[in-house]
Amino acid sequence: MFDCKVIPAKNQLPPVLQVSGEATIQNIQQFKDSLVEGLNAHRDLTIDCSNVTAADFSCLQLLCSAHRTCQTLKLSPDSPIALEELIEPSGLARSEGCGLADDKQSCLWICNVTAS
Repeated sequence: MFDCKVIPAKNQLPPVLQVSGEATIQNIQQFKDSLVEGLNAHRDLTIDCSNVTAADFSCLQLLCSAHRTCQTLKLSPDSPIALEELIEPSGLARSEGCGLADDKQSCLWICNVTAS
């Protein structure tokens, strides 16, 4: 099962796109549609993937693409193991943002670089 819903901003907290279930290729269109809808309504959107039970590279690609479009997009700090385990093997782990980023410190994957 997969679900995405936007939780509006309240009490000085930004709006959140709450993602739960399997963020995999089978559900990526629903995830994309919810993400686009959320970004169209809220430029300061935070994505909460803490309830994601499984993820694949399509999820990381979607998040990366969305961040390139809207560099104010943020991931909540409590990412699930399902997402964390994909970042380094996919080649997305970084010490600074990619060449397409205006702000080299805003990359979604910077905080996920493991020590060598």
